[in-house]
Amino acid sequence: MDFMKFISSYRGNQHTVRILGISAVCLAVSNCLLAVSLYGHRDAVVLVPPHLSAEVKVVAGRSTESYIRAWGLFLGELVGNISPNNLRFVQDSLDPMISPKVYRQITDILNMQAEQIIADHISITFEPKTVTYEEETGLVFVTGQTQVKGPTGPAKSFIRTYEFLIEMEDFRPMLKWIEMYEGNPRDLKERERISSRTLRDKRKDDRGRTEQQ
Repeated sequence: MDFMKFISSYRGNQHTVRILGISAVCLAVSNCLLAVSLYGHRDAVVLVPPHLSAEVKVVAGRSTESYIRAWGLFLGELVGNISPNNLRFVQDSLDPMISPKVYRQITDILNMQAEQIIADHISITFEPKTVTYEEETGLVFVTGQTQVKGPTGPAKSFIRTYEFLIEMEDFRPMLKWIEMYEGNPRDLKERERISSRTLRDKRKDDRGRTEQQ
């Protein structure tokens, strides 16, 4: 036996074993890091809808502002142009995206609007002009021109705002809130102004009652 060749081969094998051992440890650490990273990762879907000029990213619980604004515009046009003839179509279109918590509220609003149209023999059309998104609350405000036309007399035109809260659930937009009113959007600034005015009026009334007593 060539002893020196044996020693050299033995040392070489030891060196190879050490390298393999270090490689195995590095692979184990990298796999652990990958597992931790994937555990907290939520898949994203990148879309380029035909009505948007830029791609939007949708994850399970949130989306980009442009995507939410686009859905707000769609809902505003859908709900704003409701009539007895298309009420069932509107309800069927909204059903998959209405949150169970507000389902009754939203269907009541749609039915009430349709009943008003039937009772007053009027037609209502809505033409959106602006769509604004409030980052602090996630609300979308769709404001535009509403025209109400009856069987007789001239048509009545006024500004109306549709207010929506749209949140993403499992990559689907869900409607969590809806409100409609005449006038411009009641955003945070406007709500604070109304709240302050209401508080001042209440204090004024309280002072008036105190002086009368």
